[in-house]
Amino acid sequence: MTNGSGQTYTAKLDGPDSPMKGDPGITSVSVKIMGKNALEETDKRDGKVIAVFKMTVANDGKTAKASVDDKMQNRTTAFDVTKQ
Repeated sequence: MTNGSGQTYTAKLDGPDSPMKGDPGITSVSVKIMGKNALEETDKRDGKVIAVFKMTVANDGKTAKASVDDKMQNRTTAFDVTKQ
């Protein structure tokens, strides 16, 4: 994964934690397959879970439902994603 903010990581699905680069708040990431068209990314800081991102892609492949559970702020944000 690489984004426009300079964050990057390479993780094996259902594998061990991988180092996050370019984000001082996240030190490692793990990514799990959670069923058909669904994944879960767990972000950690020094071994402690700080956020969990979940995304399920619709069967059409053009939309997805996503959420971020921010463990530091005790807040969950849900949103829709559309492929352009």
